[in-house]
This record gives sequence, C-alpha cells and structure tokens, in this order.
Amino acid sequence: MSVDIENRVHIGPAGWQYDDWNGIVYPSPRPRGFDALEHIASYFNLDEINSTFYRVPSPHTARRWTERVQHNPSFLFTVKAHHALTHRDADAPPELDAFRRAVDPMAAAGRLGCVLLQFPWSFRFDAAARRRIDALTSRLRPLPLAVEVRHGSWDSDDAAAYLASRDVAVCGIDQPVIGESRGPYRFQPGPAGAYFRFHGRNYRNWFGEGVGRDARYDYLYSPEELSPWAEVIRGAAREAARVFVVLNNHFRGQAPANAFELAATLLGRPVPAPAVMRRAYPRLRDATVAAAFDDEGTRDLFGD
Repeated sequence: MSVDIENRVHIGPAGWQYDDWNGIVYPSPRPRGFDALEHIASYFNLDEINSTFYRVPSPHTARRWTERVQHNPSFLFTVKAHHALTHRDADAPPELDAFRRAVDPMAAAGRLGCVLLQFPWSFRFDAAARRRIDALTSRLRPLPLAVEVRHGSWDSDDAAAYLASRDVAVCGIDQPVIGESRGPYRFQPGPAGAYFRFHGRNYRNWFGEGVGRDARYDYLYSPEELSPWAEVIRGAAREAARVFVVLNNHFRGQAPANAFELAATLLGRPVPAPAVMRRAYPRLRDATVAAAFDDEGTRDLFGD
C-alpha cells in the first residue's frame, strides 16, 4: 500500500525563537526585515508553538502568526497547552479559557493542526490523572487534541483503552529511556491524527539537577537512529489522515537539521535546505539540495 507522505505528514521543529540558531538556521547577521517564522514556513510544513507553554498569547498575536505563514498553503501549527493545564493539580485552571481564546484564530484560519497536552514524567496512569484528563478534554472540545505522557504506566492496555475513549492522539516519543520511562515506537492515533515528538537521547542531562533547557535537549540524532522511526511514521500515515512530527532537540539548530534528514528519508529524495544550514551541518549534503532561493527565500520543503 502506497503512503501519501507529502500530503499527510507534517514535519518541523518545536519553536522558532532561538538566538543560538543565528548563523546555523538563520543568517547572521539577520537582514533587515528578516522574519524567523516566515523562514521556517519556507522550508517546513509544521511548527509546534512551545512559547504558549510559558505564556498564553493574545488572540491578536496568534492571528499574526497565521498571517506570517500565508506563503505556504500546507503549513500548520501545533500548539503546546499552557503549563497551568498540565503541570498543576487543577481540573480547570483559570488560564484554560484564555488559552482557548488564543488558539481560536488559528483554528478559524485553518492553521491549527492540534493542541498538545504535555504532561510531566511524574504524571502516572491513575484515577487522579483520569479525572484531570476528563476535565481538560471536555473543556477544550472541539479542538483537536493530543496528549504526551512520559511514564511507562501509560503503556498498559487499560491506559490505551482509556485514552482512546477520550478521542485524543497519544504521542509517540523518543526520549532517554530511564527507569520507568515510556519506550520508543509506541503511539496511538486519534481524531486529530498521529503525533510524534523527538526530544533527543541526552541521558546524562535528562534528569540532571539544575540542568537547563539547552543542555537537556542538546542532541543530534544519527541517521541510523532516525531510520526505525521513519518506518513507524510511514505506518502511521497509513492509519491517520494527518501525521505531526516534531523535533524538539532544538539546541544549535539540531532539530531542523534532523527534520531535514527525516523528511528526506520519508520522501525518498533530497529536500531543499538553506545554505547556512548546509554549511553548519555538512552531513546535510547527503539529505538536502540547495534551496531554489537564498536564506530569505520561500521554498517549501514539500513543494514541487
């Protein structure tokens, strides 16, 4: 059975506002008027907005995001829910309504692929967890929803049946497998589609005390590590009309570098990439071709 990768799979990095991407993902110095989000949407057809985890944006800001990607008709956002929804012991935090209002413009513009509820490793499958998910998913409907759970207790048959009953996608995640952590290659599609997130395999820093965000996600996947995931993603594309693939190993542009490599593997051909990235990561020359335009161009990764 052939798989319609180009139309079903949306792949890209988590976020776009990183100063350490200058000279690696973005030109340095950035030209006058350079728009980082527009640049990402010129090469990828997905970005997971992670700033919403820390601060709920205004609807105006969300509307502007959709306007900045208009040059790519296939581009979608996934949006990480605010931490008050997932990291506080509250069934209906006050930030929930504000978050709903914020994502409405993206949904109205047809740019919202999914809302991600990312729960911490300590969030285990039990009655309290089910109560919270029940409350949150009920309040967030009819938005398309996915959950990320990192503890191994969610791999049970009972947990899978429960999450299926809530009509949510369950993320397949690649993370350091330590202790009771969930392992790789497991996912569960939902009405929104299938969702995959790659966090890197930085075992040394994953649970390190006082370790910052950059150190935790400082990891570059090898092609051999990505290859088994490509087969899993192809299988997901046979089941789901949409597949979201997010690379979160963002430090120094490793996420977009691996996104280019994974996309080339899935498509079976090199993909266009900006010159600055091909210089920063010479091995990308095996998976990419020079973009038709320069670093301010608008070449779509999945375009003709």
